[in-house]
Amino acid sequence: MSHLNFEEVLQDWSKVFLRNEYEEWTVKIDPEIESDFACIALFMDYKTAKSSGEEKEVFEGMKKASLIILDFLEIQIVDNPEEKQIQLIKKESTRVRDKKLAKEIWG
Repeated sequence: MSHLNFEEVLQDWSKVFLRNEYEEWTVKIDPEIESDFACIALFMDYKTAKSSGEEKEVFEGMKKASLIILDFLEIQIVDNPEEKQIQLIKKESTRVRDKKLAKEIWG
C-alpha cells in the first residue's frame, strides 16, 4: 500500500478551496481524526470539486460517493466563518446512529 502524502493532498485541496474570499482561511483538523482519514476526506472533497466541470451525472456521482466515504470515516467538513477556518470534525456515521436507534427501539 502506498503512503498517503497529506501535505501534497492539502496543497492541492487548498489551491481549489482557499481562494478569493477564503484566501485568508486555514484548515483545522480535529485531533481525534486520523491523519490518513483526513487525507482521504480532503482528497475526496478536492476530486468532487474538480469533477464539477464534467457532466452533471459524473459530478453527482462523485458528490454522492464523497459523502458516503466521509460518512463512513465519520468526518464532516464545515465552514467556520467566525474563525476563518474550514474544519474537519468528527461526526457519528449514519451506520452507527442507525444501530443505536435500532437497539433503542427493538432492544
